[in-house]
Amino acid sequence: MHPPRLRTSLPLPRPPSQYVCPSCLHSRTRPLRIPQFATQLPSRNLHATPPRHEALSFRAQQKEDAKRRRAQTGSKSTKSKSPLDAQLEKWELTVGIEIHAELNTARKLFSPAATSSNAPPNSHVALFDVAFPGTQPQFQQATLLPALRAALAMGCQVQRKSSFDRKHYFYQDQPAGYQITQYYEPFARDGAITLYDYDGIAPEDGKSITIGIKQIQMEQDTAKTLAQPPASFLLDFNRVSHPLVEIITLPQIHHPATAAACVRKIQAVLKSVNAVTAGMEAGGLRADVNVSVRRRGDAAGEQSYHGVAGLGQRTEIKNLNTFKAVEEAIRAEMARQIAVLEAGGTVEGETRAWTTGGTETRKLRGKEGEVDYRYMPDPDLGPVIIGEVSHDGASKEQPD
Repeated sequence: MHPPRLRTSLPLPRPPSQYVCPSCLHSRTRPLRIPQFATQLPSRNLHATPPRHEALSFRAQQKEDAKRRRAQTGSKSTKSKSPLDAQLEKWELTVGIEIHAELNTARKLFSPAATSSNAPPNSHVALFDVAFPGTQPQFQQATLLPALRAALAMGCQVQRKSSFDRKHYFYQDQPAGYQITQYYEPFARDGAITLYDYDGIAPEDGKSITIGIKQIQMEQDTAKTLAQPPASFLLDFNRVSHPLVEIITLPQIHHPATAAACVRKIQAVLKSVNAVTAGMEAGGLRADVNVSVRRRGDAAGEQSYHGVAGLGQRTEIKNLNTFKAVEEAIRAEMARQIAVLEAGGTVEGETRAWTTGGTETRKLRGKEGEVDYRYMPDPDLGPVIIGEVSHDGASKEQPD
């Protein structure tokens, strides 16, 4: 029986041999032998390159096998064309975009009421905002400054003189029965925005594409409608007369992905110059898209929009509030128009809607034109005059 071992750091005296097992005594006296494999272990180094494993994963092995087969046959693998690519080979898609963005201002466009996005409903409403009889609009000059920043960032020519017009239509979110906008004389014209491949444009558009901007105009926003099923609607007039800029592009976009990239790039530019405070994710920017198709190789279409001729009949999809919705709505509407034309039908000029997660657009109403809106100069608002800036930074003229 072995005596108990004491736990101490001091060396113990060697016991007499008659009390120790001879084999144990022999094991204590022989030198420590280091295993052979321990001397071959690599030193630990944080910057050392980890050993490369020769074994490949199943997916990597599949890729290697595919490369080997292609090298042996001398042919490259080709992916099957998507339905969209097949359609675009036969049909030409044309898209124009109208972007409505809320300006970064403290006051509304035609009233001294404060702008707000998270305030309680109907807490920032002036009498003019709800079309109280006898009230008149008062143009707030400070709202012009972020609009000018947006126009300059888009490369537009700022007009020294602009004016406001009335766009008549009757809807529950427009208490006056008309919207004040700039139709005949907008404050900015003839701009452009360039999109690059890293912006997410379609590969068919190459490394870059430039989209023309017809004009940028100021206008007032409408009320916010909250649906209460089954048949009730609540109106929040905080948003009425919130200053907007409407950016109208030329119909020079020919792919849904490029259209979504255009909206995304315009939002980024507006934020970078502090023209807006919120984008699509917060409801501060909305897009309407005009979609038309025509068969490639046929005679040019009979329609003309914003000076671009030879197009097919367009339809407008209203109030798209995400980049994904822009792309998906265009794809769905393009497929619908192609199906109508291939069946021998005629595309009607309509205003249509898109529901997130849906598969097709739905008709809202027939497309209105200039005659339907009865545009007329607003008799209560004078022109806006942008004066020249002198060398000392002072303006010679003030906006009217």
